[in-house]
Amino acid sequence: MKRSPKAVLRRSIFVFCLLFSSVALADELAGTWILSIDTPRGVQHPTLVIRQTDEVYSGIYNSLRGPIVVDTITVDGNNFAFPLVITVPIGDINVNYTGSINGDDMTGSVQNPRGAVPFTGKRSSS
Repeated sequence: MKRSPKAVLRRSIFVFCLLFSSVALADELAGTWILSIDTPRGVQHPTLVIRQTDEVYSGIYNSLRGPIVVDTITVDGNNFAFPLVITVPIGDINVNYTGSINGDDMTGSVQNPRGAVPFTGKRSSS
């Protein structure tokens, strides 16, 4: 079945837009983010520094408890997720961040053993 030049051009533009839009959204994730999380001990403002090397995302999560290395951040379009192990006086707590980005804004939730709490984030200009 032979396709018209217009159909081939439309399909090529469509595929290019799909590829470019997912790469552009994922590229927005890299950077420094100031998070805001409402916890039982008050609002916390950890910093999340996300790096991209090729197609792999990783980072450093900085809170009052010190820095935590984030080995892998999964990214699907403008959605992301990563696990953290936070060390507290009573032991280690596993938490899972899931969220999405929209330009310089980030929203999502942190799943912990007691349930989920929402968080927001703003890209840092520094």
